Amino acid sequence: NTAVSVNISSNGWAWLVCGRRLLIWQYGHTSQRHNHCHELTLPPSDLAHKAHLVAVYVAEGRENPSCIAVSPEGTVRYWPSITHAGTSVEESADLHGQECDSLTDIAPHGCILATTTSTLVLVNPQVSAGRHSVTCRTLKAPQGWLGGLGRRMSSLIFGALPTSQVTETKLVKVAAVESKDYNSQEWQVYILSDHSLQKWLLTTGESERLLYEFDVKRLVREALLEERWETFGGNSTEVEVWMLDMQPTDGGVVILVAANVHTSNDVWYALAKVPTDDLIPPTRFAWFNTLKNKGFCHDGDISELLAYQLLLTKDTAYLFNNHLVAALSLPYRFEDWDTIEFLAVGDKILGGAVCRNIPLFLSKVHGLVSVLPSDCSPFDILNSSNMSIADSTMALSDLTSSQFTEGGFHVTVTEADLEEMTLNNDSSTRLKAAFINYVNKNIAKSEQIVEEVFPMDDEPVIDLDAALDTVVLSVGQDLVNDVPAGDPRWAEQRTPGSSIGSSASLQILHQLEDKQKAFHMYLNFLKDIKLWDRFSAVSNRGLVTPTSYVLGEYAEKIRAAIVLYSLQQEHAMIETAIKRVLAEQKEKQSYLGLSHQDLFYRQVTEVHRVLQVLAKCCNDLIHSDRRPQEVTDMVSETNSVVLNVLQQVVQFRQEKFVIFSPRSKLSAGIGEYLPWTTAPGKRGLQEALTTLMNITLNHGARAVGDFTLKMRLYDQLINLTDIVLDGRKCHIESIRGTERFKTVLQNYESDRYDLIKQFLEDKEYERAAILAEKYCDFQVLVQICELTENKERLDQYMEKFVNQLANAPVVLSQTIEDGEIEVRISEFPKFVLNWYMREQKQGQLLQQFRGRDKPPAQQQALAQFLGEHPSLAWVQQVFCGEFHLVSQTLQALAASEEKLVRRKKTMLAWAQLAILASDEPEDKIMDNVAKIQEEMQLVLHHEDLPEDVLIANALDVEKLRVMSPSDLIKLANTLVVLSSTAEDGEIEVRISLNICDDNQSANEYDFKKALDLLKYVPDDLDRTELGHQIWCKSILRDDWTNADVNSPIDTVQKTIFFKIVDLIGVMDVASSAARRRDRCLTHHNHQLLCPPMKWVHSPKPALVDVIRRDSNSQETLSSPDTIELSQRCCLAARLASQHPLSLLLQTSESRRACAVRILDSLLK
Repeated sequence: NTAVSVNISSNGWAWLVCGRRLLIWQYGHTSQRHNHCHELTLPPSDLAHKAHLVAVYVAEGRENPSCIAVSPEGTVRYWPSITHAGTSVEESADLHGQECDSLTDIAPHGCILATTTSTLVLVNPQVSAGRHSVTCRTLKAPQGWLGGLGRRMSSLIFGALPTSQVTETKLVKVAAVESKDYNSQEWQVYILSDHSLQKWLLTTGESERLLYEFDVKRLVREALLEERWETFGGNSTEVEVWMLDMQPTDGGVVILVAANVHTSNDVWYALAKVPTDDLIPPTRFAWFNTLKNKGFCHDGDISELLAYQLLLTKDTAYLFNNHLVAALSLPYRFEDWDTIEFLAVGDKILGGAVCRNIPLFLSKVHGLVSVLPSDCSPFDILNSSNMSIADSTMALSDLTSSQFTEGGFHVTVTEADLEEMTLNNDSSTRLKAAFINYVNKNIAKSEQIVEEVFPMDDEPVIDLDAALDTVVLSVGQDLVNDVPAGDPRWAEQRTPGSSIGSSASLQILHQLEDKQKAFHMYLNFLKDIKLWDRFSAVSNRGLVTPTSYVLGEYAEKIRAAIVLYSLQQEHAMIETAIKRVLAEQKEKQSYLGLSHQDLFYRQVTEVHRVLQVLAKCCNDLIHSDRRPQEVTDMVSETNSVVLNVLQQVVQFRQEKFVIFSPRSKLSAGIGEYLPWTTAPGKRGLQEALTTLMNITLNHGARAVGDFTLKMRLYDQLINLTDIVLDGRKCHIESIRGTERFKTVLQNYESDRYDLIKQFLEDKEYERAAILAEKYCDFQVLVQICELTENKERLDQYMEKFVNQLANAPVVLSQTIEDGEIEVRISEFPKFVLNWYMREQKQGQLLQQFRGRDKPPAQQQALAQFLGEHPSLAWVQQVFCGEFHLVSQTLQALAASEEKLVRRKKTMLAWAQLAILASDEPEDKIMDNVAKIQEEMQLVLHHEDLPEDVLIANALDVEKLRVMSPSDLIKLANTLVVLSSTAEDGEIEVRISLNICDDNQSANEYDFKKALDLLKYVPDDLDRTELGHQIWCKSILRDDWTNADVNSPIDTVQKTIFFKIVDLIGVMDVASSAARRRDRCLTHHNHQLLCPPMKWVHSPKPALVDVIRRDSNSQETLSSPDTIELSQRCCLAARLASQHPLSLLLQTSESRRACAVRILDSLLK
């Protein structure tokens, strides 16, 4: 149910509007034909978009077309290039609620936007300082005495205009005619409304002028009464007149009108020519013709009868509506219409235009069709510039059908020569004979010859440079390099068996076109005779290449030759380059009358040498004594020629990709495809394009001062880079799954970055973004967003690539042809995250993704990424308020920490703070706190190690590491190890360090710590054995031999053993008291939230005191480059010392709120 509309311009471009989708393609048969369809997105609108509110044109100095589209409400969107759909600017035309009707191109002034009430707005795209913009200005008639002369003359001659016309005028048509004096840049704009006709004059450098406005409807009534007095009863008030359409013609405009008498159901049609050459309004028509055919109004519905539109050629008028095209000879002789109806189911005419004096219509079923005489060939019409329809008989020609038909290919081989070729022993000659029989519809004979030359093997094998492949390529090359059969100057070059004579033309362009048709026929021959499916691969430019790709290269070079020849009239440098190519090849004009062009364009497979020579000429130019301005102008012109040729080649390659893709099982998975446009060596253009890019950048864009020329050179540079990368990408696709793929891909990515980086260095971010988006260079995209500080753009990229992957059947098929690129697109968010990590910008990473308002795809990518980087995950979890996950993550990090005890302690402190801030059940919170406290006791044992012991064992006192099993092995050789079978190496080391012989200052507290560590030893036997050894060590610590036996109690109380036993008794009593207090607090719904109460009574400080003690460090949070993220978190944690013991006794609600405030202040 979506409204669909089409417009066809006379400059060779057509576009279709469906909803907000705008599809643009080139239909004109020119040297720069683009069959690729570009899709743009129209501005949002509550009303249906129309194709008549779109203008596509090629601005002066630019190679790619631009586009302006306007929504019915007046939102203007401008694309400087339709090839870059993502680059556009918007402006709103202030129309005060009026609805837009049409948009008319009047370059270089811009476009005329007309509303349904005949308000005119000049829409003018501009560029300033490299930035594109659009201005909208309403055209108003001048109010001065002289400015209103035309209107007053109309009033004097015809009387005052109707009041309704002044207040609101219904627009019918806008037509614009460019001055024949191309230097004046002057446009005459005609505005036809339901009552009047206006003539405006727009001139460069001057204000617009309304020359005159007059009541054309009154003239029509008078002319109708004069010509058909009896039909209309002689009373003009009884005649209803409708203006239907208007088209410009020589000396004026032709108007299509309809009329009806109130007393009749008949609707009459008329054509009237309004002379407009004078500066005053006309008083009568140049001619007025009432048409013989008329319509009949059924049931009062006249809308279908008023739906006719008008097209004009040199001497024919065409009237058409949704289902009919009628032709009328001019001057009209009151004859019946000659009509063609479009009556197929679902068919209708969507639009029409005149191109090169040929009427074109876009049918919903047939596509683009032309109307022409039945005795006119479709191929003649494409070569005609003045075709007209004077005959009353018409036929339809479907221009969407193939141009490579038998009718355009004539073989000039005699029967005798064909028989001789058939009996020849040379395989190439016999294959040519089979091809000629195929062209002559002798299919059986053709198949017989092929079977004799290339018999079918029972079990085909993969054979490099097989006879079939080499012969097929040899014949194909002979065909594209064939001498013209109809040119007698080539008579000496033609030999039986070698020349087929596919062209009888004497003109080079027609010869090339004939070769194109003949080669297409040859491809059909190979496929119909079943040779295509038997292809393998051949050696080509040092690579193993599937045979079908080499044939595709031949077809591309024909296309390149045609485009190059069409440019030769505009660029004299091409002729100079051709002469240099022939001189290098030592090609002599030994044949009478042959020119350099004849010799060069005959050998189509060598067409690339001209482009190589053009690059060499540029390189010679920059080392000459020419002025810099001359150098840059020549470089720009050379680029224009090269790009015109290669862009057409790349477009042809993309269109014919399926045709030349290998279908044979013998060629599947073998060989490589490196297009000649990117291949190195004498048979490729890699060096030539590299030279042009370097010159364009270093001696062109970076050296020139003229802004317009600089921008043009950058545009050319981006297009040259695009061609290089496109060829490299094709190569990568062809070797997917091979051993070389990974290496070649890495080289491609490195070269791709180097090519695009040049635009970043010159701050040409938009141009760099165009290439990076097309070729998925994520690094450049992220760098652009960072350099421009545009976080919104990065979000757009994240969403864009996800959407592309979701719409793979539509979008990926146009730009992404392999699964790996799809995967890379899906991993773009992951690439962004890794890039921030690699660039040591973790803080910016978290800030970029902070918040819950991010799209689900980004949140999912971040969650997956942070799952692999838990050191960052917990910070994001804090941002999201998931404090129970924060605690889990930090506890896991602390458990895996092996380097720094200080970092482990910080992680545990943050983990405890996070679980306190969570909304978990109270019992789970206390269980987690207990676990964390147990881990914190191990940390405190690290910190309490005597400094002399640490120094003796070469341990860093300031950056004490977490002990691991490997440390146990190292320490076992120097310390008194208590057990060699304990499974917990870390605990064993603690015990060793506490009570070893090196620790001469060990007291009862050290032995008590050793005993406390026993509970961490998992094995019961080891735990018992270690406990026995600890008690033995404590006993042996004192000298019992010299004990005073007279006072045994005093003596025993002085021993370490007794002090340990006494300490255990005292601390057990304190622990019991602490437990009683715990039970009391639990009864009153309070809990201890920081270290256990026994820590308060122990000689060591509580956790909060530890944090306070560490707050004296000189390190600061403002040194992100020198301190790890976790270290900075450790330093931030010391801010908790501002709340000493404030968390010890609180309710769960207040405790959680306090913990959240602390976390928030720490993260800030």
